Amino acid sequence: MTYSEAAKIVLEQSEVPMRVDDIWNKAIELGLDKEIEKTLDGKMSKTPVASLGAKIYTEIKYNPNDTIFIKTGKGKFFLKSKIDNNNQNIIVEEDNDEDSDDDTINNQTTNANKIFEADLHKPLTQFLNSMKIYSKTINANATDVSIKGKMRWGTPDIVAVTFKDYINKPILELFNHINLPTTQIYAYELKVELKLNNLVQHYFQTLSNSGWANEAWLVAKDIDVDNLDLMEELKRLNQSFGVGIIHLNYDNPEDSNILFSAQKRAYLDIETMDKLCQNEQFKDFIDDVNEILDAPTKSKNNIIYGMIKNNRLNNPN
Repeated sequence: MTYSEAAKIVLEQSEVPMRVDDIWNKAIELGLDKEIEKTLDGKMSKTPVASLGAKIYTEIKYNPNDTIFIKTGKGKFFLKSKIDNNNQNIIVEEDNDEDSDDDTINNQTTNANKIFEADLHKPLTQFLNSMKIYSKTINANATDVSIKGKMRWGTPDIVAVTFKDYINKPILELFNHINLPTTQIYAYELKVELKLNNLVQHYFQTLSNSGWANEAWLVAKDIDVDNLDLMEELKRLNQSFGVGIIHLNYDNPEDSNILFSAQKRAYLDIETMDKLCQNEQFKDFIDDVNEILDAPTKSKNNIIYGMIKNNRLNNPN
């Protein structure tokens, strides 16, 4: 049994749209999680709710004509077949993704001052650098031509690293003895705006693209923090899935606000990172991190500054 098949069974029994975590909880109640685990030979995802959500959203986003699912108001999903005259009060969300390529092209001539997703890389880089987090923009197209397109849902907008080698040697030794990491890897997804009708898709895209990192972050320029429904949904998603939220100050990046902190993962997903290394820019980032880690402690800062100077790190392009 697949995640999609399990979601279909659950939604067929429901008279109302459901959130992803509610779908999964019902699937467990029905014993469907065991069937999925059998299909996957016991190798089910450590974050099954995230896998379920990413699967449903991916189908809606990239196979809108073939999928059985539909997205409804406030981050819920339902079956297309159950949208009829008996439940016309259900609000069906249209996929108005302001970051789509077509919208960008169509608006360039009429909205010269409009801010696009690509414009957010520089201010986020400045914000991260202020916290000694060294970043690199990753272009999803920097992937071997034979697998381009397959990697779109897996490549974050920005990856970053921070080191704790500046702390006292006894503390470093303690970290090693109790197996705590002194290096943290981050993944960031950037969006111009977060609002209720795009929150779920952006959140699960971030989760899907960032599940391999120590911390996953969703960054947006425009977030209506006075919208209580939006903030409550952000809080709920953060508590359930751990993706952090940054409200990016475009004009004064160092004044950006962390609305919800990311939950730290102790271990990296090495298999996924290995696949991501098919992207040349991601592989270069990993090579640079290894070079810094292999260097003597006294040389690390010089190497980092050299990489920044040569646009190997902090290159928001």
